[in-house]
Amino acid sequence: MSKNGKYDWADPNDTEVKTCSICKEEIYGFGNNPQPVINEGKKLEVNDSCCDTCNEDVVMPIRLTQVNNRRDLN
Repeated sequence: MSKNGKYDWADPNDTEVKTCSICKEEIYGFGNNPQPVINEGKKLEVNDSCCDTCNEDVVMPIRLTQVNNRRDLN
C-alpha cells in the first residue's frame, strides 16, 4: 500500500486481498463484478467481488442465459 493509503495497481507486489462473494476464496487485485448472482439469499452488488473461476463458471452463464431469454421475448 502506498503512503497515501491507496493501492498501487501498477505494482504487482501491492495487491488488495478480497474474498470471493460466491466461493469465499481469496482474490488478489480487482476481482470481477458478480451481478446478477444471488448467493445465500443475497443479491450480489457491484461492490461485491468474485474470483475468475466463479466469474467463468457461475456469473457469465447466468448473464448469457438472461441475454438469450431477452432475445426470445422479441
